[in-house]
Amino acid sequence: MKPQEFKTWVKRKLGQDDTCGIRVELTDNQIEQCLEDAKAWFNSYVGLYRESSFSMVESQSEYDLSAVTPKIDDVVKLWFPSQGYQIDFNVLYPGFLDINGIPYGTGAWWSKGSPQTTIVQTLQALESTAKVLSSELGWEFVQDFTVVPAICMVRIMPAPIVSGKCVYQYRVDPTTIKLEQYPQRYLWLIREWALAECKYTLGRIRGKYTGGLPAAGGDRQLDGDSLIQESIADKERITTMVLDFQGPVMPLIG
Repeated sequence: MKPQEFKTWVKRKLGQDDTCGIRVELTDNQIEQCLEDAKAWFNSYVGLYRESSFSMVESQSEYDLSAVTPKIDDVVKLWFPSQGYQIDFNVLYPGFLDINGIPYGTGAWWSKGSPQTTIVQTLQALESTAKVLSSELGWEFVQDFTVVPAICMVRIMPAPIVSGKCVYQYRVDPTTIKLEQYPQRYLWLIREWALAECKYTLGRIRGKYTGGLPAAGGDRQLDGDSLIQESIADKERITTMVLDFQGPVMPLIG
């Protein structure tokens, strides 16, 4: 469904019939605004996601994403290069390592009746430290359109000590996506929410005529209040459907 087809569909759903001269008091601009509001609602509840990548460079913390198409609304996931984050012990803990980069240890110690040599201690230390310190590599998405030039970037903390390809998943800015570009499985949600928005707008318009609309046979009462109530009920129904469709929120384990 393209925007013009959507406008025709909305007016028909609201009772317009050109063959009988029945008109709906909504302009194209008002319907377009309702459609944009529906796309924004969809983005906040469901979202349209894409994947892209950038080249991570050693010692570089910030990576500009302002030229990505379609435009980014938020970065939600980031995967670092497959070789992982290599820990530079000499930088993090100067003096902790010997000249060969191996944790210093001498002699042996006893655990559960078995002698633990230096090499065993070394391997255990390397494994445990990698598990703990690898989690220190973090990232954040930074966006600010109030400055010139606008800021849209990923910042990696601390600065990487390896290079490679970073893949990220981002939520698309709904203002940069045309209606017909949405997947069919989501398009009906946007359409139904936009229709509810149109009902509310039409209800506000008709609600201005509190005494009715003057007509040859007497004042005609309009259905402004009922349209608003119907719009509110439609939105509650659609939101419930979306939440049920998505399933329960899984707990975060970290």
